[in-house]
Amino acid sequence: MNDPTSTVTPPANTVLEALPWPLAVVGPDGIVAYVNPAWPGGAAIVGQAYERVLAHWRSVPPSAAAIIRDAVAAAMSGDDDGAALEFAEVGEPPARWLRVRCVAVAGGCALMLLEDVSEQRRRELDLALRADHDPLTGLANRRRFLSEGTRMLALADRHQWGMALLFIDLDAFKSINDSAGHTFGDAVLQQVAKRLERGTRSGDLLARFGGDEFVVLLNDIDPAASVALAQRYRAALQDPPIVPGAALPVQASIGIASFPGAATSLTALLRLADAAMYRAKSAADGVVIVDESPTPD
Repeated sequence: MNDPTSTVTPPANTVLEALPWPLAVVGPDGIVAYVNPAWPGGAAIVGQAYERVLAHWRSVPPSAAAIIRDAVAAAMSGDDDGAALEFAEVGEPPARWLRVRCVAVAGGCALMLLEDVSEQRRRELDLALRADHDPLTGLANRRRFLSEGTRMLALADRHQWGMALLFIDLDAFKSINDSAGHTFGDAVLQQVAKRLERGTRSGDLLARFGGDEFVVLLNDIDPAASVALAQRYRAALQDPPIVPGAALPVQASIGIASFPGAATSLTALLRLADAAMYRAKSAADGVVIVDESPTPD
């Protein structure tokens, strides 16, 4: 009977043991024939069935273990496609992201190669976060709002529930910026974002739309409830004062457009709520809702 380890010659062993990436060779009988020093658990798994090794690899999600098991079997039969699987380890954060590749080697054996791609995934996630979120406040940005808001409206239309868009603008914010400087103004915007976020319901979408403008898409709500929620947003910005003792308190004017009563597209809702917000600046309570007479989109 051929020894599966004979497929790895001494010179190859020397090279494999020097590699920083964990790798293992599974023989044609499904027994782990070789691991290099970088493999988790080291040589203790040599001589064990690879299925048993996967079953006891606690940090591998069961779904990933099943895919790896099938990939090893395919490699041993010479039917592998060289595809790689990426998965996040189970356990306390920060979890590692691992890439596993199983390829066929001589003698009906399979080689499993592990690669830690955590840093690459973190960079990708950071880029995705920057693309969809405002760097100053951490809220969704205009791009994310337009994309996610369109999806939310389509879902609301399908299920026939009401929604409302709130357009929030800080009153006299330019005066705060001019008198105290942009660094102070940025700090005020961050505090405003935190207060708005605390008052936002699960399932609603809050975003910084630009400058001192914020928008909220309220899910499954009627016009009267949207007005009440807008008033709570205004109250949250005033008490306690964001800038204690400031001559110009931080206040907001809010325009509201309802779906489907006022409009049925996100673009039209934004246009109507923006116009209502400007009217709200001269309203006694700082909130104006658009009349429910659907506007052509």
